[in-house]
Amino acid sequence: MIRFEGVSKQFQINDQVIQAIDNVDLTVEKGEIYGVIGFSGAGKSTLIRCVNLLETPSSGKVWVNDQDIQSLSKENLREMRRKIGMIFQHFHLLESKTVFDNIGFPLSLAGEPKSKINKKVKELLDFVGLSDKANHYPDQLSGGQKQRVGIARALSTSPEILLCDEATSALDPQTTQSILDLLKRIQKEYNITILMITHEMQVIREICDRVAVMELGKIIEEGTIFDVFSNPQHVTTRNFVKTVMNDEIPSSIIRMIESKEGTKHIYRLLFEGNFAGDPILSMASKNHDVHTNILFGQITELQGKPFGNLIVEFRGEDSDIHKALEYIRETVGVKELNIDGC
Repeated sequence: MIRFEGVSKQFQINDQVIQAIDNVDLTVEKGEIYGVIGFSGAGKSTLIRCVNLLETPSSGKVWVNDQDIQSLSKENLREMRRKIGMIFQHFHLLESKTVFDNIGFPLSLAGEPKSKINKKVKELLDFVGLSDKANHYPDQLSGGQKQRVGIARALSTSPEILLCDEATSALDPQTTQSILDLLKRIQKEYNITILMITHEMQVIREICDRVAVMELGKIIEEGTIFDVFSNPQHVTTRNFVKTVMNDEIPSSIIRMIESKEGTKHIYRLLFEGNFAGDPILSMASKNHDVHTNILFGQITELQGKPFGNLIVEFRGEDSDIHKALEYIRETVGVKELNIDGC
């Protein structure tokens, strides 16, 4: 559906060349919700704007529906853009037009007959829950309502792709959740491919199928939500994941452990899928004569699958601890921790 092949983008600012995107390879499959996350300046906004050629790559190719969009004629590019809707962080509504006219504006520009515009706009107003706001103006709406108008406008041309540029960054948490629920409903009912950029890891966790992490114009990590959240590889990814899945031992606990004499056996146990509900520690302790002290623990849900993350101290004879860990390792997975690194 969307494919970046060696895409780079430079900007010339006075005598300085800014590398916004650096040799990016990325594929977004049809019908999925794909997230790109990164800090400000990572290049994610430039990347998403290359999909509809609001930004032209300096090198590399962008493919949409197996078409090299840079090779399209102006007429064919206009037609392609009609199949790509875009939602913005700050809504970009026309303040002098009503909600109804804002939603129908792309259709008016395309020269569609008024009867078709009226039918489509009424359908979309009902879909986004704003039928009673048709004659209101943007300054009479809340932030969430404005974004719903923006979403309805993006859907007015019946696009196959929806680009979301920080679509929830200007909204409070409750409104953000309602917009994410709406986007999931759009993907399900219209089978639209959604490519969204954000700096909010909670948004990625809530809605996306896969995610790419950007830093300094490069993709530094990419994978399914479950894989990236359960086992982040890059330090930047780990920092993002920590914002929604805190897994650090409190400093008071670390000090308590460090004050004890003798060898400290501290491990991280990762429970995936059905194992998150099994009494693994209890069975390990019972069968191998060890005692366990849970220092930190949580069970959460990633893409509908339970995921447990425990930090555990083991006490007992080294040989017994080794046997218990082998049992756990064979069952779910275990990783030894450095206390200072917790």
